[in-house]
Amino acid sequence: MSSVPLTPEQLASFSPMDFLSPHYRQQLHASLTYLQRPAGTPLLQKGAHSLAQYYLLEGKVAVDSGPARQTIEGGSPQAHMPLNPGQNNPNSVRAITDVSLFAVEHQLLERLLAWSQDAAYQVSSLGDGMVEETTEEDDWLARLLGTPLFGRLPPSHLHALLARFEHLPVRAGECVVTYGEPGEHFYVIKRGRARVSLPAAYREQPAQVLESGDFFGEEALVSGAVRSASVIMLEDGELARLHREAFVELVRPTLIPHIGGGELERLARGGRQYLLLDVRLALEYRAGHLPDSLNLPVANLRTHADALDRATCYVVTPEGGIRSELAVHLLNQLGFDAYLLDEAPPAAA
Repeated sequence: MSSVPLTPEQLASFSPMDFLSPHYRQQLHASLTYLQRPAGTPLLQKGAHSLAQYYLLEGKVAVDSGPARQTIEGGSPQAHMPLNPGQNNPNSVRAITDVSLFAVEHQLLERLLAWSQDAAYQVSSLGDGMVEETTEEDDWLARLLGTPLFGRLPPSHLHALLARFEHLPVRAGECVVTYGEPGEHFYVIKRGRARVSLPAAYREQPAQVLESGDFFGEEALVSGAVRSASVIMLEDGELARLHREAFVELVRPTLIPHIGGGELERLARGGRQYLLLDVRLALEYRAGHLPDSLNLPVANLRTHADALDRATCYVVTPEGGIRSELAVHLLNQLGFDAYLLDEAPPAAA
């Protein structure tokens, strides 16, 4: 089977991606997951809840809708429609031949469709009720809306969030946040560039430069810990700043998507691979952990990210408390599909 990924132009031939603006279609294109399944594999179960919407690229599938049954072949007009429109599968689907598919996260697609329809590239000014067209200076906002951090925000939260941002000028050489201090604000760079300065123990890592649309400061607000790095402006610019209270109220609840045991079973039945991650220290893990879970301490997530499979759904076990929540956020920020397990079964040694 072919594993050549779609181009953004090819993606536009699938429904409802043809309703997306080119800007948001490009964002969706970067998040696609490709799957290959052998003949005879059950792909979708009728009535089951799916986190993603699936499309047939190559091969043939059988769609069983009860009294009626139909077959769909890759490349046909029917294959350009989703196999499971909506989050509850309307039909059972089985692979007749070896098949190649791609998957789109339901929530992301719905959000991008809503933004595409919302007066293309315009932002509501909630303070005075006016609508202003964006300019090149508003590129920071377009980039921000395309990040995993804000990808799960409901539109109502998003508009309230934009209204509560403060905007402040900054000078080259100014230290915006300092390593070791408490976190009070979340920041987005509107104009200018900044350098992330790590403590001496991490100096071997390459220096990170932040540009327009990049953000920082959220990890301390998610975890409640002190700042893990300093951020220094490299040139004059402007920042958008959100106070801790607004961040906790509007952003933090959506940063940590949850998943239950029943949903995991449906994922497995649908052929989606997932992995349980325990992000506590090795000593804690050895004292008791969930069967089949992998130990990867939260402090090592960034350095080990390249070894993780991006096609796998990562489910973080809850024993780590705030560390588990932070791990889910970090994984999603790095572009993985990650969730916090709602309840842990009894621990096993």
